Amino acid sequence: MLLSENLRLQIFSSDLLFLILLVLMLLMIEVGWRVGFNLASKYSMQKVDASETFMAAIFGLLALLIALTFSGASDRFDHRRELIVLEVSAIGTAYQSIDLLSHKDQPQVRELFKQYLDSRINLYQDNETLSELHLEKKVAAHNAIGNQLWKAVVRAVEDTVYPQKLVAAQILPEVSDMFTASENQRLASKFHPPQIIQRALIGLAFIGSLIAGYNMGVEKKRDWLVVIVYSILMSGAIFIIFSLEYPRIGKVSLGDFDAELMVLRKSF
Repeated sequence: MLLSENLRLQIFSSDLLFLILLVLMLLMIEVGWRVGFNLASKYSMQKVDASETFMAAIFGLLALLIALTFSGASDRFDHRRELIVLEVSAIGTAYQSIDLLSHKDQPQVRELFKQYLDSRINLYQDNETLSELHLEKKVAAHNAIGNQLWKAVVRAVEDTVYPQKLVAAQILPEVSDMFTASENQRLASKFHPPQIIQRALIGLAFIGSLIAGYNMGVEKKRDWLVVIVYSILMSGAIFIIFSLEYPRIGKVSLGDFDAELMVLRKSF
């Protein structure tokens, strides 16, 4: 199980996915062409008009799946970027709220804030070499720092004398919002379409390649330009969809937005 997950991470974090799809599609076209050519030669088969209807149905369904999965992956990618922006804003606001605490409690809370942000910055870095189990361990360590921070803030508010306590208590919802933003961002990375849809997309692309090759074989004509262009475009489209769907390990990155956390850290 661990080996298969490491292989999946390696495929998604490199260009192997595109190359694998491209090779398999070319292979399916070649298989279809050989089958169609042999059947046409042996039984004197000819292409019938009904085959165009079947081809249109298959590629129409494939186009629908590509449109749906691409649109969904793009929307989820944009949503993840928005959640990072909200998280940066929440952390910055909560950090500024430390000024509401008494001066003697501020140094400890500020130090825990720095540790919390450092942990958050490192949470998804080098994730292409991590299994999901290792990531969960990093999340647990990050949450442990968050718990220490929360307890320190609560203790600082409780130690504040009345009526200054009413002012100091305003930091609590800010810290709570910061934790919520972090958790929402983590959970958003788990939102993906059902695997059956992803498998159907790849399966239909291979079936379309097989049928297209078969039709060329029956006609005993091979158009290499069309074959290569189709295979590259289809492989590239699926590669982009999966890269958008898994930005933490894919070639499409959230790094530009994660960098805002580093900018915020420098201001602490």
